[in-house]
Amino acid sequence: MSIADISEERLGAPREPDRTPPHDILAEQSALGGMLLSKDAVADVIESLRGSDFYVPKHELIFEAILNLYSHGEPTDVITVTDELIKTGDLQRAGGADYLHTLTSIVPTAANAGYYASIVSERALLRRLVEAGTRIVQMGYSGQGEALDLVNNAQAEIYGVTGIEASEDYVPLTIAVDAAVNEIEVARGRDGQMTGIPTGFRELDELTNGLHPGQMIVVAARPAVGKALALDTPLATPQGWTTMGEVKVGDELYDADGRPTRVVAATEVMVGRPCFEIEFSDGSTIIADAQHQWLTETRSSRRSDHIDASVVTTEQMRDTLTVTADRRANHSVRNAQPLQAPEAELPVAPYALGAWLGDGHSHGARMTSETDEIPLFVARSGGLRVTPQGGMLYSIQLLEREKLVRDCEVCGARFVARHPHVRTCGRTCGPKNKGAHPERLSCPDCGKPFSGEAQRCAECYRDHGSFTALLRKVGVLGDKHVPAAYLRASEAQRRELLAGLLDTDGTIVNGSGSCQFAVTNKRLADSAYELIVSLGYRCGRATKRVAGHSEASSTCYILSFSTTDDVFWLERKRARHQAERAASTLRIGRRYVKAVRPVGSVPVRCVQVDNDDHMYLAGESMIPTHNSTLALDFARAAAIKHNMPAIFFSLEMGRSEIAMRLLSAEGAIPLQNMRKGMLDSRDWTTVASVRGRINDAPLYIDDSPNMSLVEIRAKCRRLKQRVGLKMVVIDYLQLMSSGKRVESRQQEVSEFSRALKLLAKELQVPVVALSQLNRGPEQRQDKKPQISDLRESGSIEQDADMVILLHRESIYDKDSRPGEADLIVAKHRNGPTATIEIAFQGHFSRFADMAPAGDFQ
Repeated sequence: MSIADISEERLGAPREPDRTPPHDILAEQSALGGMLLSKDAVADVIESLRGSDFYVPKHELIFEAILNLYSHGEPTDVITVTDELIKTGDLQRAGGADYLHTLTSIVPTAANAGYYASIVSERALLRRLVEAGTRIVQMGYSGQGEALDLVNNAQAEIYGVTGIEASEDYVPLTIAVDAAVNEIEVARGRDGQMTGIPTGFRELDELTNGLHPGQMIVVAARPAVGKALALDTPLATPQGWTTMGEVKVGDELYDADGRPTRVVAATEVMVGRPCFEIEFSDGSTIIADAQHQWLTETRSSRRSDHIDASVVTTEQMRDTLTVTADRRANHSVRNAQPLQAPEAELPVAPYALGAWLGDGHSHGARMTSETDEIPLFVARSGGLRVTPQGGMLYSIQLLEREKLVRDCEVCGARFVARHPHVRTCGRTCGPKNKGAHPERLSCPDCGKPFSGEAQRCAECYRDHGSFTALLRKVGVLGDKHVPAAYLRASEAQRRELLAGLLDTDGTIVNGSGSCQFAVTNKRLADSAYELIVSLGYRCGRATKRVAGHSEASSTCYILSFSTTDDVFWLERKRARHQAERAASTLRIGRRYVKAVRPVGSVPVRCVQVDNDDHMYLAGESMIPTHNSTLALDFARAAAIKHNMPAIFFSLEMGRSEIAMRLLSAEGAIPLQNMRKGMLDSRDWTTVASVRGRINDAPLYIDDSPNMSLVEIRAKCRRLKQRVGLKMVVIDYLQLMSSGKRVESRQQEVSEFSRALKLLAKELQVPVVALSQLNRGPEQRQDKKPQISDLRESGSIEQDADMVILLHRESIYDKDSRPGEADLIVAKHRNGPTATIEIAFQGHFSRFADMAPAGDFQ
């Protein structure tokens, strides 16, 4: 019988023809044809398409060749693309030169290229959906892993389909202003003709005749304007600790909400700064420079119905340290939230370890307890057996394996096997079965050869076969402390560990209801302190002399903290704490600034983190502290005062923060008051007036993360076509990343610099790029920057038509020219260089022209 004789019934249902993934060949060809016909079409297409969106491989090769030419400002017609494909060796794989001509003949006009691209993008999205669905089906049928984990993985697959589609883009100023005003309202409820683009600074405009199309203007200053902490300041990380001197871009710190946050920028080491030691009410101290920023609440804000925090510098905090006749503390910093971390695989259950650290014998698996309630918790939490040994002494052992009852393989009799590998009932049956199961001569834990009758081999027993072995494994036997793995375990695991410590060695202070933990072991006290502050509590430290067996044991270390949480498991302590503890966290949920003392200048440094609040935790007590405006003044002058369309690409600040600075600068309302919502009726009238005046200004703000040069170029071209773009501002150059592998950061920054110059020439608009200076000015007597101080690349100086260096003497000496700044025009390709004095109005977040001398006569 041949296979043709087999009926369809025996083979199952008739096979359906194979389905091809969603795609549209004609739309792909039309999109590419439009790109080959017009560079304007390229800008339309690359905003919605990536190379991987094409179904036909040769279309992806053609798209990447066009994109490469476009990013370098080259033509994108058939001839240049053919040449590019020849250089890369991909011409034949892309269908040859004839196929490129075919693409241009298919599409009647390039005007619809963006629409064709949207069709291609939709088909690519559908293909990703099909692929994700296939993977979800495979996960469901295989069933490998926990069901809830599979559901989570399936959700991640679906998110992966749509997540890449969601991205922030440029928005009109009116949207950003709306967000800023909403934020303020929430805070409250609780004479010359110029040929170029005006900068808003009279003398600079006279010198340069404005900013001209095709120019690349670099505005450079020292990073962070002196907001920095001492190099030895400890910084909490998900892996443990680092210091301000060691932290690098890409590292993770913790933010004020207890979540990991990535370091996206770091200054070089700065010297010669005025420095202060800030002391808090829990005794912790941090050394910071005068301009470092803190998010604090004041006494008046705490006493109001709505407690709002505002950003102040160290210097401002010193000047307003106390209020009222009895010198009450004015500033306070809220405690951080508990650190968030995944659940950890821990050898010893957290409560069991905490109880042993509190009342266990340092060199053995025994503990002392006045009540059998704590041993019962130890047994339940850790799968242990806790046995009374008389008096208050208890021994701790691992639970033995359950008795294994099986039938003898020789005689069939039921017996209790002393070892998982024993399969016969005694001496008579054993020899008869000898050699039948050679695999039984191995340790059930590690699989190594083992012929004894013990539960496991000697090596495994020493490693994890007893509670003593587990204590040795975590490194606490003979050296009591909270191991690092437990300090970065999940919040629930850390709370369980704290309960074990407090149930054994914790007390409740009469009258205040605060919790105390007292031990004579300094290492245990220090690690317990870290455990307590990692849970978001303000913890004080004190010592007292006690009668010990040695000098080392004659000092008692006392940790004190207050909380409204249930931190005890022991019933009598839990009930007493519940009865006496504070009713709210109004006072215990913050640290008060007790003193701001000047100290000798030390090397300092600052970082910028990737979160909306710009906050990270500093110091052993994990205190939330804050992270960074001339280019914005340029954009403000062009768009608002002269109605010239401008776009502001911010790689550092969010759109709401930028809009709030604009409102502050335009309305002369202190930025600090706006952040706190402390605006009176006149201020709100001013905000409404300014909002009405600037709402329709052609200023666009783009705070998209991880901006690439190709994206910036495409967005600028679209705005040039739509609204006649007149100026581009990028804040700032050193935060840009190409996403490619490069030989050095200097080479990457050089590529940025050349690309921005090409962008300025192509669009015929001035491009203003903010840049950072290296620490050269810090090492000079007058602290003035020079053009050679441009950071990371000499190409910036080479490509720029104008380099403006921003300098403020008051950063280094607060009594030297306060409220003034210098614009040092260090390079001017089309005119002279000069130093221009301007006014710095930091409280309004703006720079301004100096008032003419005649105004005061």
